[in-house]
Amino acid sequence: MGNEIFRPMDEVSARAIAEASIFGGKVVDAGTAAGGWLAGVLGKLPHNLVGIVDDQVAHVRARRWVELNADLDRNLEERGVKNRIEPSFSIVLPLIEAAIDENRTELKLIWDRLLANACDPSRSSRVRISFIEIVKKLDPLDALILQKMATATGTLAPNARDFLKGALGVTVGEIMVSFENMTNFGLLFTNAEKFNPHITDKGALLFRAIEE
Repeated sequence: MGNEIFRPMDEVSARAIAEASIFGGKVVDAGTAAGGWLAGVLGKLPHNLVGIVDDQVAHVRARRWVELNADLDRNLEERGVKNRIEPSFSIVLPLIEAAIDENRTELKLIWDRLLANACDPSRSSRVRISFIEIVKKLDPLDALILQKMATATGTLAPNARDFLKGALGVTVGEIMVSFENMTNFGLLFTNAEKFNPHITDKGALLFRAIEE
């Protein structure tokens, strides 16, 4: 097994990495193309950080890889998926590269759901490459606001800003910054009232891609 980047890791964890299931198991064998790619993702760092925190980051990324696989198995089992599909590398590779460095709970959940949906034959078409780039730029509050707006029934009264302030217990300033972020990403649109945006078609489709 080509696991040089896993030096700080115990044997059980290293074996779990080697046998993880996103690529069908044993993906970090030295002789496989997927193994070489994964070793690069788990170990790569900006040039000015190499040799400073590389072992620590590789260790954290490796454990996140195991977590991604475990969450994928659990999510698909809970929804009753018997025959998962192998997602296109054009989807799953950038998805994993982005997910491997995320430790914020709200965004980890989004990456987990995107990965599960990419492997679910009934939902894989929902996961677009462009959505991966958008999710990489979301803050946790952006994700919470999108979910809250997408699942609310009826009109957000008295307006979206005040509805979310009450529902999420955050400040008006935080909400308005998230509105601006998601408007820039094409997930929300507004006319004259910037405090009362609506979800765009792109926003609705992204939400479908990250639904449980």
